[in-house]
Amino acid sequence: MKALTTAFLKWQEQQLQPEALGEKSTWQIYRRKLKVLNRNKLIVFAGRHFGIFPSHEVFMLANVPVRDTEKELNINRDQVYAKYTKGLLTEKA
Repeated sequence: MKALTTAFLKWQEQQLQPEALGEKSTWQIYRRKLKVLNRNKLIVFAGRHFGIFPSHEVFMLANVPVRDTEKELNINRDQVYAKYTKGLLTEKA
């Protein structure tokens, strides 16, 4: 474990060197990509359960009108509903 920690700290120091010179480091690029992947997502709680969903799907399922969402994403409320209920219907049958 100690060797792994040392290796990480050395790697982190190398990543901070270009950052100090004003260049973009791989660490910054990783954080930016992570932000892009997790943007526009909502955590929905229902009792003791929770799920992480794209925000447009939550709004569509809640019948909140969002301008041009269906046209831009080429998806409608029924398709989103079917996406999350398809497995439930087959399990109960």
